[in-house]
Amino acid sequence: MDRRYLQFFVVSLAIIVASQALQTWLFPAPPKPAAEEGVTAEGGSGAPEETAEAANTVATKAPVAAADLSIGEPSAAASRVRRTLGSLDPAAARMLVTLTSRGAAVERIELADEKFHDQDDRSGYLGHLAVDAGDGGCRVGVVGPGTPAARAGLKAGDVIAKVDGTPTPDALALRDALVITQPRKKVALEVIRDGGPMSLDVTLDRRPLEVVRPEYRSAPVDDPDGSPHDPLSFRLSLESRDGRKRPSEPLAEIPGLELADVDWQLDETGDPSRVRFTRTLPGGLTAVKEYRLASEAESAGDAGYGLELVVGLEAAGSDATVAYALDGPTGLPTEGWWYTQRVARDWGSLAVRDMAVRFVGKPGTVVSGLKIADGKLEHPSSRIGEGTPLSFAGVDALYFASAVIPDQTGAERPALAEVRPLAVGEVPTAARKKLINVTNRLVSQDLVIPAGSAQRHHYRIFAGPKRPELLKQYGVPDSGMDDLVYYGWFGWVARPMIAILHALHSVIGNYGIAILLLTVLVRGAMFPVSRKQALSSQKMQELQPEMKAINEKYADDQVKKTQATQELWKKHNYNPMGGCLLVFIQVPIFMGLYRSLATDVELRQAPLFSSAIRWCSNLAAPDMLWDWSKVLPAFLTAPEGWLGPFLNLFPLVTIGLFLWQQKLFMPPAMNDEQKMQQQVMNYMMWFMALMFFKVPCGLCLYFIASSLWGIAERLWMPKTLPATAGGGRVVDASFSPVGKASANGAATAAREKRQSRKRK
Repeated sequence: MDRRYLQFFVVSLAIIVASQALQTWLFPAPPKPAAEEGVTAEGGSGAPEETAEAANTVATKAPVAAADLSIGEPSAAASRVRRTLGSLDPAAARMLVTLTSRGAAVERIELADEKFHDQDDRSGYLGHLAVDAGDGGCRVGVVGPGTPAARAGLKAGDVIAKVDGTPTPDALALRDALVITQPRKKVALEVIRDGGPMSLDVTLDRRPLEVVRPEYRSAPVDDPDGSPHDPLSFRLSLESRDGRKRPSEPLAEIPGLELADVDWQLDETGDPSRVRFTRTLPGGLTAVKEYRLASEAESAGDAGYGLELVVGLEAAGSDATVAYALDGPTGLPTEGWWYTQRVARDWGSLAVRDMAVRFVGKPGTVVSGLKIADGKLEHPSSRIGEGTPLSFAGVDALYFASAVIPDQTGAERPALAEVRPLAVGEVPTAARKKLINVTNRLVSQDLVIPAGSAQRHHYRIFAGPKRPELLKQYGVPDSGMDDLVYYGWFGWVARPMIAILHALHSVIGNYGIAILLLTVLVRGAMFPVSRKQALSSQKMQELQPEMKAINEKYADDQVKKTQATQELWKKHNYNPMGGCLLVFIQVPIFMGLYRSLATDVELRQAPLFSSAIRWCSNLAAPDMLWDWSKVLPAFLTAPEGWLGPFLNLFPLVTIGLFLWQQKLFMPPAMNDEQKMQQQVMNYMMWFMALMFFKVPCGLCLYFIASSLWGIAERLWMPKTLPATAGGGRVVDASFSPVGKASANGAATAAREKRQSRKRK
């Protein structure tokens, strides 16, 4: 019998392993691009390849296409420059925004709050410096306020020659020198400033979370000037001009009227809180993009996650009829993609990042990134009518979101025609398709701009955590972004559980202990039910001899067997469903806690012990005890595989406790059939461990504490049940001894045991 179970287990495991190997063979991971390829992947539109040297040349001088000269006099070629708004110092700002002259776009947005760090990169962080090769090392292009580099005194224009004695001739060497460091480690920088050497000591930080970032094939890009990457965020392009329309390729532009992938001119404003870019196109049309970081005085409550954007079009030589397109954010975080599953309101499947849109007076809509990748959208675009203006459009991720919010009043209210979902970059294959990089595109109405006049449209950009109270402040009142927080069907359980966890955390300061106390509260409230379950289980074990006798006596008569069994249960007041109520109560609690961990941003990055070690550093993720991806085959340890890249201890402990609890509560098998069923249930427990190997460790912590509570209840319960109301013992039965010797012996032994207890 045991041999058959072992064969079943081995065959099941072999099928799982074979399926993973077949998937890896049929859908191999795309090869990583070599650093020297330097392919520009602006939407994968078939642009010609260029070498890294060519990319660096473009980074310093962006030439104008020859087609421009035949149409009119455009802006002179502009150098690649970067500016920052905000700071990584939490006391000064909520975020640090890096802007680039390439398309006058947002290159990255980093959050300053200590609660929000990168979950994957645990190396030391110096700051994004936009370096390029210089004489003797890496020339620094920008230094963001509040970064470790800024605190150490590093300035734009400095050349980093060495890091802890390691030469850094280019950006790749600098990255390699920093990747082996740890947060809070002090490193020595050898710097060349104004031709003279100097030394700076820098204490590195942990890398902050980037809500918006450059990426390529779902991986972050540190050096967008020298590496391929997807389109940047909040790019502006022309949809049409004087009858000329954009090509059918979504990321292509009107020839000679390019805005998105060329360098704009930086206009010095004299105001450190504002950055202004301009670009003049042939025919005298000038495009303007001006960014300003919203101050706390301009927003109530949890402020600082807003960025103001003004889009302007100025006609100089003649009248112009123009429609523009403003793209939304790209490169939102992909953390959690291999261990969480997002829930859609329409029963559909969601990607890691999806387009979110809401019109005034209507509920929000989330357009699945998977449908965008497949091109299977029922509505490729949505018209914006006068009666239903757009509240916001953006990208929704697991714990963070970013959106464009058009102004609703005033002279600078955008005149918008439609909003479209858009896929940028390459579409991943197989299970990684959910990593598709998506954004939105706002298309304006045709704007008639008389010569010598201008049109200005005002937008607000949100980029931050998905806190319900924070999201309410962005968008039109009663049609804000707060409906992006969705807990699924069990929201009625998840919301009060989150409130309790937050209240406990405010007192204790540790969400792990708060989950343990929540377990005590839940099990304490359910104690009458759980005690009834334990008593029911114990009563069933006491009745086993009599039930075995009934089974043997009526082995060939199922009707009489059922009748006799029900009479036995009725006499001793036993309800076979008495232990099911606890399970029914536990299911919504389990789902509510699971959705809380997968939705509430406050539980993200909440450690059980400390964030300094990876194990249990995030209660919303698996516990990640040991990285075994270098030991086991890749098809087993791939993030999308059954096991994942880490050995997780908590699921194994949880299943072990389940098996112990099952042994305590399950009555002994009366025949071979029941014995086989119990053994199959044991094997299924380990199969469950495989299926749920990547659940959040916070959820496992709840099950571990709950199982220990149930085991303690069972062990501390009296071994002998009290007498029933009729005065008899639980195992007293009204049946005559059966004819078979084994049944007769079992009944006699049980009767003698009861009589012995009575005499005592």
